Amino acid sequence: MPELPEVETIASNLRNGALDQPSLLGMIIASGEVLWTRSLATPSVDEFSKRLPGQAVDGIWRRGKFLVLRLSQDYLLFHLRMSGDLLVERQDTPIALHHRLLIDFWNGYRLAFNDTRKFGRAWLVKEPDAVLSG
Repeated sequence: MPELPEVETIASNLRNGALDQPSLLGMIIASGEVLWTRSLATPSVDEFSKRLPGQAVDGIWRRGKFLVLRLSQDYLLFHLRMSGDLLVERQDTPIALHHRLLIDFWNGYRLAFNDTRKFGRAWLVKEPDAVLSG
């Protein structure tokens, strides 16, 4: 299970970039795809796919074990649970066996939610407090 230091490291890498990945800050979303429906807690898969395009990533932080991405109009939250991870990779990278959700950006990168055990969840919400306070 990712513990707080690992979750903070993931948030930092998404925010600042890492050796082989750019920062997500300022990237504009081209599309979102849910590969395993139960990975998305809310909204519906159709609404998720409709709301994401055109939004930019404006901020990234951790609250407890939640990863929070502030988008132009919404918040995208992830809880990695036991085996989840968020990976920034080129869109031409083959989709891994345990990728559950993909967010493609206009610059050729994607954010992949990879979760071997299928316990992790994602939420796309207008306000994060409903998820974070419950």
